[in-house]
Amino acid sequence: MMRRSSSYSSVAPPPSYYPSSEAPTYSSEPSSSEQRLDFSGRRGRAIPTGRQFKRSHRITLILENQEEDALIPTYGRAATISGEVQVKRREDAKVLSVAIKLDCKLSLTVAEGFHTSFYLMSECFILWENDRSCTRSCPYVFSFDVPLPTQGRIGESTPPLSLPPSYDVAFDGVPGLYAKSVYTITVMLTESRPLGFLKRKRHLVTPFNYYPRSRPHRPILPHSIPFHSTLKIAPEEWSQVISQMESRTNSGIAPLDCHLFIPSVQIYSLSDTIPFYVQLRGPPPTLRAFLQPAPPPLPSTPFDFPSLPSLIPAKSDPTQMPTVRVFLYRQVTVAVRGQKAWRTAVLGEGKLRRVVRYEEDGQSQCSLDWDGEVRCKEDVAVGGFRVGPLVVKDFIVLSLVPPSPQTSPLLEHQHAHPIRLVTDSFTEILGPVANGFID
Repeated sequence: MMRRSSSYSSVAPPPSYYPSSEAPTYSSEPSSSEQRLDFSGRRGRAIPTGRQFKRSHRITLILENQEEDALIPTYGRAATISGEVQVKRREDAKVLSVAIKLDCKLSLTVAEGFHTSFYLMSECFILWENDRSCTRSCPYVFSFDVPLPTQGRIGESTPPLSLPPSYDVAFDGVPGLYAKSVYTITVMLTESRPLGFLKRKRHLVTPFNYYPRSRPHRPILPHSIPFHSTLKIAPEEWSQVISQMESRTNSGIAPLDCHLFIPSVQIYSLSDTIPFYVQLRGPPPTLRAFLQPAPPPLPSTPFDFPSLPSLIPAKSDPTQMPTVRVFLYRQVTVAVRGQKAWRTAVLGEGKLRRVVRYEEDGQSQCSLDWDGEVRCKEDVAVGGFRVGPLVVKDFIVLSLVPPSPQTSPLLEHQHAHPIRLVTDSFTEILGPVANGFID
């Protein structure tokens, strides 16, 4: 292999350094020499213009960009916390430093008092600090713009993880389960006393909500469009969840096949109305067993002599009907010191409507059909998440209960299918997001 020689004497010296010009002001609108090739529609949200005031003794905290009627400050993912700290002047005390601290604390309790709490995030920002010579005068008003971290740690040696949303849930009973993630901003004032060598620290602690926003990567079909019309022209918009309602041993009844159709994206907003379709398939005897209550069992031996009226088969209660439910369901799991517990809660009940279908020859099919929709309750503020020993998962559930479940040849059935709930829905917007809106 030949080696190419080089002559360093022929290499020109680098050009002189000149400071680069400032970057141009960014605009979402194309300039006269540019054109927009594509646009991803997003639902805009107006930037709040309100302010929140918190006072304690000589300290006043003002937080910008808040809703006018909000009870507690709220921030999203990668937000900037903007505001101002005001300190009331006092002649007999000299301000040494002013700082603000952001904290995220996770507290978990399970079973018989097993409890743990730890900080996932703690960041301190010095707003002002006097030098050793004490030659600078304190301004007493301190503006700040500090970034809200998006990641935290459980201990120093663990990998970083995404910070959870503000969350507070309590399940009483046995086993008890309590989980809480709390965010606070603390103003810390350090001042000297008249004697000079004693320091006094004052704190103003203000809780705030952290709600990181997310949305599905694609929309769902409107719930007002009939299921079968969309299934024919856009089958990829639906996902089929299959389960089986079992029958009792030696009942002579075949199991019932259960089909739940849900939007295929399987990521839904807390505010979305989620359409679904339920179809139960089986031979006619199985469908009749699901719709009609079973008669009471006959006497077990010939030595039982019931009264005359009891020999007559009891008539079915016309008001007794099978139960078909579709609902949203949340499972909260907590692990503390080797003790693991989980509890569940219903987030929203579905509304179902019976659908009568016919084959092309006009004969009724061997199936029972319902369409409907489901959405979260108004008080559900966050979707599912996972942070260390706390796991919050969401499901859509199909629940079937036959009439007279104690005597029915069919067993009660419940099938939970995992989904993901997020804060925002997918909304297509024609054109760019207007100025003054954020996503």
